[in-house]
Amino acid sequence: MLASLKSEFRKLLTVRTTYGITLLTLLFISLIAFYFEGWRLHGAALHDPNQLAGDVTGALNLAILGAIVAILLMTHEYRYNTIMYTLTASNSRNKVLLSKFIVVSLYALLLTAAIAVLSPLMSYLGVHAHGNMLAPQVLQYRDLAWRSLFYGWGYGMAGLLLALLTRNQIGSIVTVLIVPSVIENLVGFLILKHNSVYMPFSALSQVLNGPSPASTPTSSTISSAAAAGVYCIYLAAGGVAAWVLFQKRDAN
Repeated sequence: MLASLKSEFRKLLTVRTTYGITLLTLLFISLIAFYFEGWRLHGAALHDPNQLAGDVTGALNLAILGAIVAILLMTHEYRYNTIMYTLTASNSRNKVLLSKFIVVSLYALLLTAAIAVLSPLMSYLGVHAHGNMLAPQVLQYRDLAWRSLFYGWGYGMAGLLLALLTRNQIGSIVTVLIVPSVIENLVGFLILKHNSVYMPFSALSQVLNGPSPASTPTSSTISSAAAAGVYCIYLAAGGVAAWVLFQKRDAN
């Protein structure tokens, strides 16, 4: 198991797109948060006690890039046919799959944590660099932390599952970009209406942007904890399918 983990970490750290996507994401967030959410902040926004919390949840829309890194990590092996080396180097496909799950999870959590810390920090620095002052901020650290980390981890797992199920790099990337923003919105608007919150990516979004612990969910929202449970059901179903296919494919 340790050998499989080392191998997967080595793959992650030797793919140039991992560094490119990570660095560009953090640089982009730094610039946007410092200038638009900090330097240019004025008026009522300076007196909003939830401004920094909003910076966190807003910036985490880029956590979807963690899914793209997961897709590239998995599909590169199929694209260049190195998956056979991976499978023959281990005495168990379950170890290989578990190693990929652990590596993608750690990367997604680290990227999410970096985004969640960097965005409000740069926003705060931008406000003070412009000579302004923020009102005292209300940050429910524990609630915000688990919702943020689950959201980023959820997207990482979605990317890995799509790559395992389709084994197609472009198809997986297009799916993870189009389904949450276009397909689910259309299905929700035309068919499911209020029940659209139970679709996978809608539920994941509800984890991050759902009602606060002190508020009461409405007919069109569910609590963050319930949304996390819904998304985990989708992950479990997709995980079983991916596990079965990973055991059967490339058997020869």
